[in-house]
Amino acid sequence: MNKLSCFVAIDFIDDPNVAGSNYWYICPFTDVEVGDKAVAPLGRHNREQTGTVRKVIFTEDNKAPFPIDYIKSVRRIIKDNGYLIVKKTVLNPTVTMMDIYAPLVAKKAEAGQFIILRVDEDGERIPLTVAGYDRKAGTLKIIFQIVGGTTARLNAKNEGDYIKDFVGPLGCATHTEGLKKVCIVGGGVGCAIALPVAQKLHSLGCEVHSVIGFRNKDLLILENEFKTCSDKLTIMTDDGSYGRKGLVTQPLHEALQSGEKYDEIIAIGPLIMMKFVVETAKPFGIKTTVSMNPIMIDGTGMCGGCRLTVGGKTKFACVDGPDFDGYEVDFDEAIVRSSTYAEFERRERESNCNLFNKEVR
Repeated sequence: MNKLSCFVAIDFIDDPNVAGSNYWYICPFTDVEVGDKAVAPLGRHNREQTGTVRKVIFTEDNKAPFPIDYIKSVRRIIKDNGYLIVKKTVLNPTVTMMDIYAPLVAKKAEAGQFIILRVDEDGERIPLTVAGYDRKAGTLKIIFQIVGGTTARLNAKNEGDYIKDFVGPLGCATHTEGLKKVCIVGGGVGCAIALPVAQKLHSLGCEVHSVIGFRNKDLLILENEFKTCSDKLTIMTDDGSYGRKGLVTQPLHEALQSGEKYDEIIAIGPLIMMKFVVETAKPFGIKTTVSMNPIMIDGTGMCGGCRLTVGGKTKFACVDGPDFDGYEVDFDEAIVRSSTYAEFERRERESNCNLFNKEVR
């Protein structure tokens, strides 16, 4: 008996030029089913696109629905198991980057927005800021620090695994239009949020000066990426093990003192860092935007968990932000609220570490 090959008809429903038409491919993944998502080359340039499998047949090559010498092959099948982790990169011992296949989210995401995910069916909802996106590949990049139980569970996932829920984009995009010269100030894992903003500004022709700070050399992330999109890059470490020794406010103050005129300063990092960036900029009267990441549950303005006091009024970071005028943010209140669940996070992290250790044994 001749060997049977698998052929699938794919409808690229997100491409208005071809939506509604079925394109036949040979499929090396024999567990494919109607309704699965398929990534396959389309057009004479063989650009990878994602479509929906409409038909599946198993037949001999000489009975293929399209001449076998011309038919292309499916690159990847995506089951409806959640959101696929396409790539996982360890940036430092406590920070991980993942590329998640979420084409509808990637299609609309902009710098400064965020997503909310659940690792599994029983998981909690956590917000993570968009750290990059590839609209053609349908992927969105997230970078997270392992600080609690949920981020420990997320970090235990690997390439080829799935995340249960991945909702977004949420929040307001960072304002970048019309800016000619901007200073980006990032601290620690906040640099993951600052990077796409710097990249967007650079792509618009803005002159970008970046100041990024870390506790030490071992925690440094995204240096090359910042070099690519910054006209000037200054790296600070608390202990002087890499770059300059000191805080990010030092080079910022030096630049302002020397007469640098920025249209805006954008600060993203720990609350205490952003507070003092604002204090540094205030005497010079330069607009300073900060990205706030408070406790958040639903991400759509209903729960009120992410409330902040901005200009004496209550604002919700999820719908009014996450970017706010740094001069108006009540940082002292935000710092107190941010530590509400610190002890719970510590216990959850230790509990999950013990669980993972048992599984390894």
